[in-house]
Amino acid sequence: MRSTTRTLAALIAAATALSGCLAHAINEKNGLRYHDAGLAAEQAGDFKTAERDYFRALINFRDGDLPESYLSMELYNLGRMEGYNCKYGDAKAHLLDALDREERLSGPESSLTTKRLFELARLSYDRGEYADAAIYYGRGIPAVRKLGIEKTDPLTLANALDEYATALRYAGRSEKEAKASVSAADALRASHPGEEAKYNFVRYTRRCDH
Repeated sequence: MRSTTRTLAALIAAATALSGCLAHAINEKNGLRYHDAGLAAEQAGDFKTAERDYFRALINFRDGDLPESYLSMELYNLGRMEGYNCKYGDAKAHLLDALDREERLSGPESSLTTKRLFELARLSYDRGEYADAAIYYGRGIPAVRKLGIEKTDPLTLANALDEYATALRYAGRSEKEAKASVSAADALRASHPGEEAKYNFVRYTRRCDH
């Protein structure tokens, strides 16, 4: 009798585990499908559809108990779309969540972490939250310098340095640091004449039709 009971329990446990694995796989498949749809909508400039699809991807990744890297990625994507759609509070909350997760996953100065820092910097800057923008730029700029951005994309760095200087001034921070940031931006442009920034970021100043 005990042997039969143990066998039944083992079968139930195996069936439960199999069911969990199947659910995990289905959630991952659906989440990635929505993620790809969100990317396509974003590239087409349809940020409302992209927001919807990234949100659905996030729900599937959460329900499937998928790795933190999936959640960091989709929170970052969702936060950007919310910001483009003028949902600034939700955008900041989700971008901060993505930053916190990515810092724990890949470290405070990884390329993925800096992407989240600069997105928060741009969001804060465009919304006139200059003290926050100065903090995020102040963390992100030294990190991307370590990653070699002065060689790979000097003009994007120059633009960020200019915004950092403006944020410092509006936030009442160090004028000396602001001037140093502008000087560094000017030096980068002077040493790379005719070059352009590799990335044209969508800014958080769009007009939204609700």
